[in-house]
Amino acid sequence: MDNGTRWVGIDLHRRRSFITAIDEQGEVSLSRRIVNDREAFLELLGDPEGTRVALEATYGWEWLADVLEDAGFELHLAHSLRTRAIAAARVKTDAVDAAMLAQLLRAGLLPEAYIAPRELRDVRELLRHRVALVAMRSAIKNRVHAILAKHGVIHQHSDLFGKAGRQFLSTVELRAPPAAGQSAGAA
Repeated sequence: MDNGTRWVGIDLHRRRSFITAIDEQGEVSLSRRIVNDREAFLELLGDPEGTRVALEATYGWEWLADVLEDAGFELHLAHSLRTRAIAAARVKTDAVDAAMLAQLLRAGLLPEAYIAPRELRDVRELLRHRVALVAMRSAIKNRVHAILAKHGVIHQHSDLFGKAGRQFLSTVELRAPPAAGQSAGAA
């Protein structure tokens, strides 16, 4: 699809998304649901020249932003909460949402969210991943301490997960857990 100026709204979901394009006269020139596939988006949108795309900042928006930016589209990230406040509709469908994004962009009323550069997004993602892993590690260590306390095991190690502490842990014997299907009162 090769056009002059057009405004595109994309209502992005996990597997499928809805795309609406509005031409210079404000008429809908495209309204379609597609599978979330890089090539499908690029083929449907065609030439990026003169195309302004509004994409809501929802779960998983980053991959599509990368695809569209790499292809040369002018991308605008809609701020989810502020967009809803402006365009509250009685009938809320994917088609209505996509059209609303395109219309707000065309009118210059789209509340935008900041699109950080890809390098910064990558660093942020790496840091979030590290925070999640550290939280998991802490939860597991806390669980080990709780199991030892439950079994009355006392240790003298300042760092239970250091070399000496791990060696101590390898020698600890705990009672066997109850067999599956066995009730607590059964003998």
